[in-house]
Amino acid sequence: MNDDTTKIGGAILIGGLIGAAIALLYAPKSGRKTRKDIIRVARRAKNSTTDLIEDTLDDVNDFINDLKGKASDIADQGTDLTDKAKKDIMATLEQGQKAIEKQKQKFSEALGL
Repeated sequence: MNDDTTKIGGAILIGGLIGAAIALLYAPKSGRKTRKDIIRVARRAKNSTTDLIEDTLDDVNDFINDLKGKASDIADQGTDLTDKAKKDIMATLEQGQKAIEKQKQKFSEALGL
């Protein structure tokens, strides 16, 4: 009997959600205006997300460039780093930058930019 009660409760909940969605589309605004509002909100969300991703990628790129600059400074100062260690550091930083560019491309493709 408890299982039947759960099924009935779930059906009522799903029906209520569907009814609420339909009510939004048929609210005092015309369906056309409501759809335009939905599209407008979706575009704003997409633009905000795109801006956030671009800002984050820019911050990461700036961080990597700063790190690369600091590594270069350390290498130039001749601290106890061997030439091989210097090359390894620079190669690692370049690989990191390539990975970031690849992720940026994936984000752009996913967002249709």
